[in-house]
Amino acid sequence: MKFPFYVGNLLACFVFSSRRRSNARGNVNNFFYSPIVARFVKKVFGEKAHTIKFVRQHTPSRFVCVVNDKYFVKIFKKMSHEKLENFEFLVNCVRNNVSVNIPKVYIGKDDNIYATEKIDGKSIYDFDEKFVLQYEAKILTQVEQIIFSLQNINLRKIPNPERFCVALETTSNKTKPEPITDESVLAHLDLNVRNFLFDDYMNIIGLIDFDSLSITNDKNKDMQIFMKYWNRYKEKAARK
Repeated sequence: MKFPFYVGNLLACFVFSSRRRSNARGNVNNFFYSPIVARFVKKVFGEKAHTIKFVRQHTPSRFVCVVNDKYFVKIFKKMSHEKLENFEFLVNCVRNNVSVNIPKVYIGKDDNIYATEKIDGKSIYDFDEKFVLQYEAKILTQVEQIIFSLQNINLRKIPNPERFCVALETTSNKTKPEPITDESVLAHLDLNVRNFLFDDYMNIIGLIDFDSLSITNDKNKDMQIFMKYWNRYKEKAARK
């Protein structure tokens, strides 16, 4: 028997487990947020949100879910609509200047929420590690090219670029933005290996998860972040 998502979430509150309280709290929150997600998806895409899978329930600032196996939806607990509009504007700047596919951002008019459509490509974890590592030099070259493209976006063409010196998902109001200088560049700042999407020949065809996208004065930051995650991937592969 299939239950509507809101009934299923409510019933899940009564499932016994070793983490019952934590699970119940997460499911209750999902229950209250599901109608918001359904309304937003219908408004933006004109579809009924019949399947909502919450993939992160306990992050400090947001819920993340997949709707109809087609849309990623993020609901922020505290986020101004102005900041979401700024984020949408900045992602569009990147989309027009980077060769890989980047999902379009759709923001809600009333709720602190945005959605992106799933884009083509496979996760690095869809491939065997030995196969991937055969293409290490090719992957590193492509990542360098993407970073170079980001850094060559002309910040002077962005109105009031100071808006983007703090990332969207930064929750602390005490975070001081870096002053923009001649060294300032646009950076993804979350180049986890899982945020790249590949074709069958390990060509990078997509880049996702832009919540950390912002202006920084450290031109090496993106590559340092990528190498940290890349080395972890290699270490894990070596242990197998």
